[in-house]
Amino acid sequence: MPPPLANKINTKDNKEIKNKDGNKTVQSLLAPKKDQQIANQGNPPPKRDKRTFSDVSEESLEEFNTKLRERTGKLKDELDALNIDNENFKERLRIKDRQIEELQEKVADCNHRSIDALKSANYNEQYSRKHNIRMVNFPEERNENLRDVFVKMVKKDLNVEMEPSDVIAIHRIPGKEGNTKPVIAKVRNTDIKIKIMRNKKGLKNDIKFHDDITQRNIGLLARLNTNVMLNNTWFYNCSVYGKLKDSEYRTKFDLYDNIDEKIKKKLSSM
Repeated sequence: MPPPLANKINTKDNKEIKNKDGNKTVQSLLAPKKDQQIANQGNPPPKRDKRTFSDVSEESLEEFNTKLRERTGKLKDELDALNIDNENFKERLRIKDRQIEELQEKVADCNHRSIDALKSANYNEQYSRKHNIRMVNFPEERNENLRDVFVKMVKKDLNVEMEPSDVIAIHRIPGKEGNTKPVIAKVRNTDIKIKIMRNKKGLKNDIKFHDDITQRNIGLLARLNTNVMLNNTWFYNCSVYGKLKDSEYRTKFDLYDNIDEKIKKKLSSM
């Protein structure tokens, strides 16, 4: 086979482009590139793979599905973590609810105990005053002997026999400024007190005798007096009573009674 045309041209050109000293010129350096271009003219370029629009779409869809599965997996993991946190919060709330219920029970129990204690304290205080007589507008004098004055008043004005020894104690207590200080007398027994209180209408000079009632019972009487369903209220033997309007029935009331409910219950049972 004869040598390619490019080789002939190269050989000829190489001889012609040398200078007198035998050195290569610029033309000799550019000649190989020119020769390669001429050689490539005889060979067709390599074929490229032909990709249709459908192929590109399928690859894009597969890539999208892959990313979607990855994102969905992450979201599922995050959702699982949130569900775990939610269950933990629910359990903590259930524990707190149980603790609140227990505290509410303890508070209710403390309230009941406090009410019982206050009732008991009020009753004991009132019982200790069972033989006491509270006197208002009792004449006040310098160097007074309250015991003698009281005994003489009871004998003369109330026509009740008693001795100074029947008076266990007698003294004045603080009162409103500018007014005569009240007097508290403690008699020996219930019989003497009942006799005095039954005849107290005979008192003169605007002097008044009362039961020595605790502040809590005074407050209870005040609440009962404002109730329109009661006709009359009074204190007797350490207890407070009320009479229903248009009725002969009387009801005993305690410090923490719901007055309206108790009256309605009494009326419904009649």
